[in-house]
Amino acid sequence: MPKKVIALTTTERKQIDAKFSLTPAKIAAELAKANKPAKKKPAGGKAGPAMAAWGEPERKFYPDFPTGRFEGEPYLVWVKPDIFRMEPHTPHFRFIRSSGEIIEPGKMFTDGGSIPRALWFVKDLSPWAYAPAFLVHDWLFDSHHAGTSEKSFEEVRDIMMEGVKTLMESGLCESNRLVFDLIYSGIDSFIARRVWEGKT
Repeated sequence: MPKKVIALTTTERKQIDAKFSLTPAKIAAELAKANKPAKKKPAGGKAGPAMAAWGEPERKFYPDFPTGRFEGEPYLVWVKPDIFRMEPHTPHFRFIRSSGEIIEPGKMFTDGGSIPRALWFVKDLSPWAYAPAFLVHDWLFDSHHAGTSEKSFEEVRDIMMEGVKTLMESGLCESNRLVFDLIYSGIDSFIARRVWEGKT
C-alpha cells in the first residue's frame, strides 16, 4: 500500500523556512553582539519588585512553578527531517494551567524543543523529551508572532516551565532538576528573547 506523501504549499514552505532559520552562523553573530560591553545602569535608578539590581529579570527555580495537567495527545505528521506538522486531533491536546487557563495548540510546524545537538548527550535533554510542554511553548511563540496573543515573553516562558514541572511531578517524565534548570536557561536566554522580538 503506497505511503501518504506530505504535499506542502508554497506558503507552508515559507513558514517553515522562516521559523527554523536560526543557523549556527546566526547564533554566532548573536553571541558576538552579546559579548559587547554592556552599558552600566545610571546610579540612583530603582529596580522593580521583580527585577534584579542591574535591571534584569530575577531567575526562577523549580519550587517557584506550580503544576497543571495535560489532556489528550498531540498528533504529529512528519514533514521532513526534524520537522513535523501538528494537526488537530480528537481528543484535543491541551494544557490546563494551575490557574485554570486552558491552552489548546492548533495546527503548526514544530521541531520539538530547540535543544542544541551538543547537549543531547545529557540524560532527558532532547527535542522530544518533554514534547507536550515544548509544543505548548511553540504554539504560544507562534501566536505571539501572528499577533493573536498578548502574553509576554516571561509569561510564555513560565507556562512552558509549568508544563515541564507538570510532566516531572506526574511521573510521565523523570524528575531532573539539572535538566529543568538547563531548559529554563535556554528559553530565558538572550537568543530566545531576540527570536521572540523577531530580531534574528
